[in-house]
Amino acid sequence: MPSCKHGADPGRRKTTLRPGGAGLFAALLSMPADTGIFWSIAVKHGPPEAAAMSTSIEVAPTEAQAIAQLSEENALLRQELGRLRASERTFRALLDHAPLLISAKSLDGTILMANRHFEVLDGYDAAAFVGRKVFDLFPPDIAEQLWRNDLRAAAERRPIHEEETVYHRDRSPHTYATVKFPLFDESGAVIATCAVSSDITEVRTAQADSLNDELTGLKNRRYFNMRFVEEQRRAQRDQRLLTLLLADVDRFKGYNDTHGHPQGDMVLAAVAQAIRHTLTRPGDLAFRLGGDEFACLFTANTEEESVELAERIRAALAAEAIPHLANDPYGTVTLSIGLAFLYPHDADDVLAQAAAYERGDQALYRAKHKGRNTVSR
Repeated sequence: MPSCKHGADPGRRKTTLRPGGAGLFAALLSMPADTGIFWSIAVKHGPPEAAAMSTSIEVAPTEAQAIAQLSEENALLRQELGRLRASERTFRALLDHAPLLISAKSLDGTILMANRHFEVLDGYDAAAFVGRKVFDLFPPDIAEQLWRNDLRAAAERRPIHEEETVYHRDRSPHTYATVKFPLFDESGAVIATCAVSSDITEVRTAQADSLNDELTGLKNRRYFNMRFVEEQRRAQRDQRLLTLLLADVDRFKGYNDTHGHPQGDMVLAAVAQAIRHTLTRPGDLAFRLGGDEFACLFTANTEEESVELAERIRAALAAEAIPHLANDPYGTVTLSIGLAFLYPHDADDVLAQAAAYERGDQALYRAKHKGRNTVSR
């Protein structure tokens, strides 16, 4: 049976503990600090039949309180560690299973982190992705688009919302709604950017059902009107030259009268194919405005670059050598093209859609006046 005896030594009391005194040590630790009692704890054990061995531990009340406090702090720290580990597991599960592209880049374009969902992208290698720069991982046009938006978020020190295009493993282009925002250090300086992107390809495809031209597969005039202002603002923001290209088939009415409307529809489809094969960058847009009238919107570094793209479209259709007896002197289907250039520094009234369209139409008229089958600006 346990027993506890207080010794009568001056300034100190002695307690003898016998086996079975469960919880007694905790009780001793709870003694008030001002009792002036020093504890001597003796556990006696004899031979197996008598429990004869003796061990003695002396604990001052102040030391006991310190031990109790450390024990309590240890328990609290363990609880906090448990919560942190649970939080980290939740955060990691979120990154691993969210159907989103989540990444961070340093201010020199180095990928700092990327979640598991990046495995849907073409060319993604988990072992070599983090630590490399964006221009090492994506085609130049896509990398430029991605990095331009990162730089803007860092420079403006606020979240920005953009649509970005990347390729999946099956080489199909996918459109993502992306928010990019800066990351700050303790002093408020921007140290990196973070991007969260959601695949909206299916949404855009559904919307396209009402925005596509059924005959050619290009976008229709409604979509042209929707995108024009948006492309203007994007070009101004990125300090890029925006080109409006207007084109129509030379003497198309004569072609329909001679060859019939079904054949005329095939010509329009051929024009659309020539445009698609030439304008292949993610930001290039092409439209059938109606009849045999087509339009394109794309950015370029110089007017000469835009003229070269227009010439390639014209030459691609001419190379088809589709007979057109009413198109003298060529005898085949040809295309006339007019270009209007919208510079970032242009005033808003000059950049108005109607004014830009009029400039493109005047250039198209000059191409017709020069003898057709040509590009004018």
